[in-house]
Amino acid sequence: MPPRGVRRARLRLLGAAGVLFLFAAWAAASLAAGSFFIPPPWVTAVDAAVLLAQANTWVQILTTFLRVCAGFLVGFAAGTAAGIGMGSRPEAGALLRPLVMFFQGMPPLLWAIPLVALMGIGHVPAVIVITLITFPLVAVTVGEGMSTLPRELGEMLSVFAPGVRARTRELVLPHLAPFFGASVNAGLVLAVKASVTAEYFGANDGIGFQIQAAYMSLRIRSLFAWAAVLILVILAFTTLLPRMRAGLGRLTRARGDRTASVPETAGSQALLRTGDAVSALRLERVSFSYRHRPVLLEVSLEVAPGEIAVVSGDSGVGKTTLLRLAASLARPTEGTVTAPARVGCVFQDDRLLPWRTVEENAALPLRYQGVPRPQALAAARWLLQQAGLGGELTRRPEELSGGMKKRAALARCFARRPDVILLDEPFSGLHARARAQLWDLFLHLHAQHPVPAVVVTHYPGEIRAAGRLRRYSLEGRPAVLVAHAARGRGTPKGRRTARAGQGRTRGRA
Repeated sequence: MPPRGVRRARLRLLGAAGVLFLFAAWAAASLAAGSFFIPPPWVTAVDAAVLLAQANTWVQILTTFLRVCAGFLVGFAAGTAAGIGMGSRPEAGALLRPLVMFFQGMPPLLWAIPLVALMGIGHVPAVIVITLITFPLVAVTVGEGMSTLPRELGEMLSVFAPGVRARTRELVLPHLAPFFGASVNAGLVLAVKASVTAEYFGANDGIGFQIQAAYMSLRIRSLFAWAAVLILVILAFTTLLPRMRAGLGRLTRARGDRTASVPETAGSQALLRTGDAVSALRLERVSFSYRHRPVLLEVSLEVAPGEIAVVSGDSGVGKTTLLRLAASLARPTEGTVTAPARVGCVFQDDRLLPWRTVEENAALPLRYQGVPRPQALAAARWLLQQAGLGGELTRRPEELSGGMKKRAALARCFARRPDVILLDEPFSGLHARARAQLWDLFLHLHAQHPVPAVVVTHYPGEIRAAGRLRRYSLEGRPAVLVAHAARGRGTPKGRRTARAGQGRTRGRA
């Protein structure tokens, strides 16, 4: 592959060649049709320069610009609301999609002329036409963005930062940012083009009106000159918008870098301690069915503060479902779940927000518990140092290895100041040595924060903890919980409970 500088030079040459080809084709068309019908490109360039030297031309450009901005802002707001509704709820999508498709497929002339007939010539009809043309584009684009909202990140936020405000700020808006950018880029260009139709029929000033006046009086050179001015306006939009977005991005990153240098406070470790007495986690005769298919059958489990319940079992047996029930991410078909208020989770995948730095991801739970940003970042920094990520604070998740992401997710879990900890095969995908190091890290942090913990893993023997460690397995279809007595490194020695009734087992940790 050639160096980047060579590729850029090649692309510039190709772009210049494209422009030369366009002008050559224009000149050939002028020669074929005659200069009266198609003025040569150099004549149009001179006429456009003469227009731009006149003060009235800039008045017309400013008039069109203000109409475009007003119409686009209204269309963008309406399209965003419609797109979010279409992408988030099927009922709203069924209701709004016919309206969006109607305006998307309807030629602008069919509503431009009736609007002028009803409202007369002026600013309002032109703005409405621009609005109606840009509305469906924004609605469809934003709707596609909402339909691809990551469900896994939504579940993560429901655990670590519940509420509409956190979901909107941390997930919806950052995820929709590229879709908003595409809507702005394409929508503003479309709005400029729509202004020609709007001003052609419904205004007595602006670029579109000047094009209409030149056309009706057969001033072809003036028509081409105003068309060239319109193209220059479109080029200005398409050139300036990406640079403005890049500048805003750099400003945001610079702000993040400044706030990332908040000094660490001495009370970070104390801040992470749970202040109130922690209660036990209890599942009492919990059953769960998915689409009328039984998954779990009358599972009973109690985990006291400081205890660790290790649950193993075959793939697909219902281990993750058990944790989802404990985290209130799913509701049991039968039975009751009694869990402490604050739940900390380490999921199978890291579920880090890709638009946040490592320390911002770790500080996320504290920020939405009302902890001021400096203290939250300081506490997250202390946890990340404990996890061996002290030198990776300002990096993004995409810059981390798999093991680093797991460490960051573990730090975020303890930053929740949880009253119960749930780990769903948290270190899967890593080699044995890395898993052993992360289990040691978890046990070290849990010893400082002794709350009930439930661990789902395919490698129960890897967890070597002295003290209050209990081992279970989920077995059968539907699955029942079987308790085991541990020996040595955790190899099951025998069952503590037997099946009772209809395959039910009850274990107490």
